[in-house]
Amino acid sequence: MSEISLEQMCHSARVIVTCGTGGVGKTSIAASLGVIAARAGRRVVVITIDPAKRLADAIGLTESLGNEPEQVQISASGEMWVSMLDVRETFDNLVRSAAPTPERATEMMENSFYRSLSRSLSGTRDYMAAERLYELYNDERFDLVIVDTPPSRNALDFLESPERLARFLKHPIVRVLIAPGRGGLRFASAAITPVLKAISSVVGSDALAGVASFLRAFDGMEKEFTQRALAVARTLRSDDTRFVVVTAPSPDALREADHFVSELSRLKIDLKYVVANRMPPRIGDTSSTDQMNFARNATGDVAAAHTILAGLLVDAERAEAGIDEFIARTRVKFPPAHLTAVTEFPTDIHSIESISELAEQLAAPSSAK
Repeated sequence: MSEISLEQMCHSARVIVTCGTGGVGKTSIAASLGVIAARAGRRVVVITIDPAKRLADAIGLTESLGNEPEQVQISASGEMWVSMLDVRETFDNLVRSAAPTPERATEMMENSFYRSLSRSLSGTRDYMAAERLYELYNDERFDLVIVDTPPSRNALDFLESPERLARFLKHPIVRVLIAPGRGGLRFASAAITPVLKAISSVVGSDALAGVASFLRAFDGMEKEFTQRALAVARTLRSDDTRFVVVTAPSPDALREADHFVSELSRLKIDLKYVVANRMPPRIGDTSSTDQMNFARNATGDVAAAHTILAGLLVDAERAEAGIDEFIARTRVKFPPAHLTAVTEFPTDIHSIESISELAEQLAAPSSAK
């Protein structure tokens, strides 16, 4: 297998999506990839679509991040920016771009149902994450977009959300609902009325009125939304987009990593890069068995030292065995999958300096196999 490094990926990709369960350092890895790219002279933006503020914490920002990227001061020939998804602002921007007139955009954004939709539904967050990625992808300020996904089994739902939205907008019932002025409801009222009554009984007549006015405001915008959704979907599956599964040597983390690998396989998305983070350090060239033999042949403090070293090596060997088994399973689905391993830091990562140290490990040839 030819060696393909994460550093090479950071030099050439247009989009990098990191995924993994909680507690594996995924956000730190995403930020470190940003540092690698910036050092290569690229203009990179790292966006987190996780509602938690882990990215700001990881790079030591005291103020919360927002939709508009904020530049991080690092020693590099390129630039590194960071951002945090704001669902409402992203939705508003999409409405402004799709609306036929500014007045129609205002009408839609002031609608009560729209305000609820843009704040609360998880499906809305999924699509807006994909939409924001697409916006940044087409932003001339940046050469590379790195996406930090939430630590959830459903973190990859945003990959399917553009197609789901496109299918939804093409559904005949939706077309009837969003075009009452074109005569749709006059012909379909017998079929639609029971549906509207059922919705009204659950959400109330006031909320239903909000839905109706939202749909009237949306009339004529569905084509633009559909085309945009399909363009986002193409970007996520383009040859310029790379996916990185981040894991750690614990059984729970490896089990969740298997889930992400299976999801990418189901979605027919290629996986070429795996990062094994928080690995115990490998001390010396001997094995735990060697150190136990040394301990048996020594006495006092020397024997105690060899015993302690043997215990540390047992931890490292177990971690390596777990990762080796995981990458073997992964390569059944993705034969080119490339593994990069980095050791656990003695303290939490909470500054751009520690992120830069992690980036050096990720970029080191010795970390890859």
